[in-house]
Formats: sequence, C-alpha cells, structure tokens
Amino acid sequence: MVQRPSYDHGKTGRPPVQKRAKITRDGILEVSATLFSRTGYAGTSVNDIVAASRSTKGAMYFHFSKKESIAVEMLRRWSDAVSDTVAKAALTGQPADRQVLMIYRELARLVQAQAIVRAGLILSVDQSLSGARETYEAWTEALTPIVVDAIRSGALDCEESMSRLADTLCASFIGTVTVATSRNEIKTIKKRVDDVLFMWRGTDPASIRMIKGASL
Repeated sequence: MVQRPSYDHGKTGRPPVQKRAKITRDGILEVSATLFSRTGYAGTSVNDIVAASRSTKGAMYFHFSKKESIAVEMLRRWSDAVSDTVAKAALTGQPADRQVLMIYRELARLVQAQAIVRAGLILSVDQSLSGARETYEAWTEALTPIVVDAIRSGALDCEESMSRLADTLCASFIGTVTVATSRNEIKTIKKRVDDVLFMWRGTDPASIRMIKGASL
C-alpha cells in the first residue's frame, strides 16, 4: 500500500463542504502545481501563489496552514493515483508483466492530464520537502512485488536485483515526466512513457502489441 501523507485543512481543520470553497482550494492547488513545476518548491513563495491565484493570504491559509501543506496535498494526490492504479491493474487478473505496462501507461495518462498529480510526482524527489522521500519509496515498494512476480514467472529475463529494477522503472518514469514538464511539452508524456516501455519490453512485434494493448 502506498503511503498517504496526513491531511491539513487549514484553519477549519476539515475538508471544504461548499462548492465555492472546493473550487477555491483546487484553484490554489492548480496554480501552485504550475509554479512548483516551473520554479521548484523552494523557488516558489506564498506571495507567488497568492498573486498567481488572484486570491488573498487569508483565503490560502483558510485552506492550507502553510506552503508545505500544499505540496503535501500534491504528494497525497500522487500517492492516491499510484494506489488506485495498482489496485485496478491487480483486478484485471492479467500476468504481472502486463500489469506493469498497464500501471505505467495509466499513470502516464493521469500525470499528462492532471497538473496536481503531475506536480506530486515531481515533488516526490524534492529533497527539501518533508515526506517526499517516503512517498517515492512507497511508490517503488508498491511496484516491486509485481516486477518480482514477472521475473519469477519467466516473463522478464533479469539477472539484476529485483528491487533495483522496480526502482529503475520508477526513476525512468519520473525522469521522462520531468523533462517533458520542464520543456513545456506536457502533451508528449504518454508517448514518451510508451517509448520507455518499448525499450524495457523490446521492440519485437509481439512486445509492441502487448504494450499498445495494455490499458486500464
């Protein structure tokens, strides 16, 4: 199970109930996601977030007690995306190697479409952010058993450390997303991840069909 960071609901101590409050909260998250992806967590100030969101500090602190709480919520969104995707792949009953393909293709779709989830992924390797390391390690730990099953079933021919292979796949994924984001080429994320999967599984016709058909 992927570790989920703890909640912080600002001054209220509880999630927003009114539609307007939810829109304001998500608006702050969306703006922060763009800023964090562009200038980094440490390079983004509360004033930057307030100015870009056309809000007030009072409104921001109503929903988040500090800037770190915004980043933690993004880590949570990413963790939830991983947990839900891994669970859905398991329910398909497909072989482990195909589940890995399904998981990465679905995560690619999510990070391409959702700025908050994408920012959470990128923040998971930010050394200045508390809880980021644990989020990244929980992700690799969630993938390791599936990769191990794929190796033991003979679907993958791998002499390297089983856990290291899972970590390498995660590192390749986050590197691909980070490069696409930094180059403002968000729409290429799914294609870039498919390219990584082609290199991992091979480019013979059978492997290509397996990759292209692996979708949740």
